[in-house]
Amino acid sequence: MKTLFRSCLLFGLLGTALHLAAQPAPLRPRVTSVASGFDYSQGDYGFTDDTEVFSVPLDLGYESGSWIWRANFSYLTIKGPAAIIGAGGAVRPTSNTESGIGDVYLSGTYRFGETLGPWNLDATVRVKLPTASEDRGLGTGETDFYGQADIYRTFGKVTPFLSLGWREFGTSDLYPLKSGIYTSIGVHFRPSETTVITTAFDWGEQLLAGQDDTMDALVAVTHDVNANWRTMVYALAGFTDASPNLAIGGRLTYRF
Repeated sequence: MKTLFRSCLLFGLLGTALHLAAQPAPLRPRVTSVASGFDYSQGDYGFTDDTEVFSVPLDLGYESGSWIWRANFSYLTIKGPAAIIGAGGAVRPTSNTESGIGDVYLSGTYRFGETLGPWNLDATVRVKLPTASEDRGLGTGETDFYGQADIYRTFGKVTPFLSLGWREFGTSDLYPLKSGIYTSIGVHFRPSETTVITTAFDWGEQLLAGQDDTMDALVAVTHDVNANWRTMVYALAGFTDASPNLAIGGRLTYRF
């Protein structure tokens, strides 16, 4: 609890300081979005048998000025021995195939604009609410907190970016998770006005003592069909036992 308090205090002070230093952001229109699709992942996570996860998400978003608010819900099915919802490598309390409501994620992002010279800065705070069943191995049963900073700059059709965050896990006897940092580095490439290709490399500190760090690479393609509809597909490959061997997914978003 002391660590959590210090982390929240640090992010609060950092956000206040950056807000005071930031230049006024350009006026942005209000946008509400609803998205759904699918996510599938498969990996052994250091076990003999593979664990598969299939989920159907419901993502709600609202943008107003410099603020972005999001709520993420899901219905998921897990088959296998590994608990991979925030705890890759831990043992699920059951290896049976289970389905049910997943955890809920709520987040708020403030876009500071060109705060770091010509580089843009975003700051995000996220909380995971433990709505997924711990007994059925669908979640950890604990509340988690995340704080993240993103910097990026556009050079013509290319936008490199760097994300750096801290994740504060709730722990239990079943899931003795380790809090720590995570980062992502990558680039957005815009071959046309309506299409963006994203490549990224992700790394995170180990979630459990004696386990590997998380490490994976992602490729995603986003396409605006028109002013209202957007599609996105992605593929991910993991490089350690703490990450899935592979993951694929897609989203269809409606904006109004």
